[in-house]
Amino acid sequence: MFNKILLATLVWVASFGAQANQPSVELSAHNFGNQWEKTMSLDDQTEWLIFSSHKAGGEWVRNAFTTLNVTDPQSLKWLYVADISAMPSLISKFIAIPKMQDYPFAIALEKEGEFTSSWPKQEEAVSVYKLNRLTIEKVEFFESEQALTEFLKGLTQ
Repeated sequence: MFNKILLATLVWVASFGAQANQPSVELSAHNFGNQWEKTMSLDDQTEWLIFSSHKAGGEWVRNAFTTLNVTDPQSLKWLYVADISAMPSLISKFIAIPKMQDYPFAIALEKEGEFTSSWPKQEEAVSVYKLNRLTIEKVEFFESEQALTEFLKGLTQ
């Protein structure tokens, strides 16, 4: 019995070591258009990448930025990318993007969904990636506005 427990423990510990040694996800530099049709770049200067791909997640990011008075995420070396590819083009063109133009911060818009398709994500969560020269070092998933706001607050201090 003791040998079985010891073997199970060793296998469990070894699996953590294997996960820790997995290669990091590397992203490519990319230019996005924002809601004002200006170019925003994901490049090796970006330290934090905030990614939303569902409507509620976009609202969480907007509310968090408003609460924290973040009007220029790029000055913090952040890039906020919103995947709007699932949104019907008429809705995005005539309703969503004009509404985003009232926000005091820029949003990098992913209109096709292809570039971000391989990014780590969870359904109904906002993803935040810690980057080091376009390599994802850490991934955080937030399933509530409050949790996202608290995390981003810690990054601004």
